[in-house]
Amino acid sequence: MSAVARYDYNELVRRVQDYCVQREIPVPRWRRNVNQEEELAFHANVLRAMKDLGFQIAEEDRQAVAREVANRITGLGVLQPYLEQEGIEEIIVRKGFVQVERNGQIHDVGDLAPDVYFYRLTRRIADLEGKEIGAEDPQIKLGLPDGSRFTAAIPPLSREGTAINIRRFSRKKLTFEDLISYGAIDEEAAEFLKDVSRAMAKSVIFSGRPGAGKTTILNAFTQYLPPHCQLSLVETFQEVQPQLGHYNHLVVDEGLGEVGRVVNVVFLRMRPDVMIIGETVSEEAIEFIMGLNLGITAFTTTHAHSARLAMTRIETLSRGSGIPLDERREIIGSGLGLAVHIHKGYDPDSQTYRRYMREMIAVHGVKRSAEGGVEYDYEVIKEFDPRRKTWTPLREPKNWLD
Repeated sequence: MSAVARYDYNELVRRVQDYCVQREIPVPRWRRNVNQEEELAFHANVLRAMKDLGFQIAEEDRQAVAREVANRITGLGVLQPYLEQEGIEEIIVRKGFVQVERNGQIHDVGDLAPDVYFYRLTRRIADLEGKEIGAEDPQIKLGLPDGSRFTAAIPPLSREGTAINIRRFSRKKLTFEDLISYGAIDEEAAEFLKDVSRAMAKSVIFSGRPGAGKTTILNAFTQYLPPHCQLSLVETFQEVQPQLGHYNHLVVDEGLGEVGRVVNVVFLRMRPDVMIIGETVSEEAIEFIMGLNLGITAFTTTHAHSARLAMTRIETLSRGSGIPLDERREIIGSGLGLAVHIHKGYDPDSQTYRRYMREMIAVHGVKRSAEGGVEYDYEVIKEFDPRRKTWTPLREPKNWLD
């Protein structure tokens, strides 16, 4: 039995935290560029606390237990071990009950702590990020130091106690070969997307529901950008992992107009061959279509029910631009080359979620409808056939990369 399994860490953490508060011992903060000396000093304080509090801990376990307690105090408490386990994709907390999603399957962990524990944990995490959460603003979304996305809601917004979701992103950079082996895409589609990436000539949207794997396929897609590609990446959470040796990576605050300001600098001053906007959920849509209008090859991800509706999503989110719908539609239709939709569906037989590419559409521009309005001119070039449980042959567009 390991030291971790032998001791009640909930009790250890609670009492050591109280000890630190009473003696005004500073806890290292995430965004303070903590140095090794500060970490070692806190670890020493935890060791001293365990001794002063009279915990019966075997001598050979003291260092390991102190390290675990320190990690939980400066991290996510009882959730910290699950943040460090390989293969976990999401951690879910509902009124003290914890579940994890691993390899597409939901597993019950159990009641790890009372709801009030997770309420306090949420407030502490917000404080570590320099943010506030309370009755006036009872929800928070932020990036954790390891790149995971922490989202939480507390009462009165969350009627059934504290609700937490932590979306983890794979530390391994998956390739198209990995995705083929997982059944997420076939070889023909992968080879086509590799050619699109190498050419740097077509702008692409990757769409799907939350957690479908949009960023995963975008990361694989970037592996085939030419080594000389001048790439600029803007995102509000650090999720995209471009597989290039050198690129410009900017992480900005969400919802403060920062995306627009930074994108304008990137577009107009840093002459990228390719621009990536990590996720288009609000104001980023305006900057995405502005990039298309400037003739810059741009990639992004967005939430949508289909590849066609991904373009509608960009239209809807860019309403604040003041540009009439027909003009926005013309910019999107003329500047966008490809939309790839990733599906996440539940299989009741295996009780797992499966993620796979459901369709790809090539966008050729716009055309006039019978009523005189502007419509997209596009074609479905590959899709998943649910009856045969395989993909249709690729219908490669004419003059695609000319």
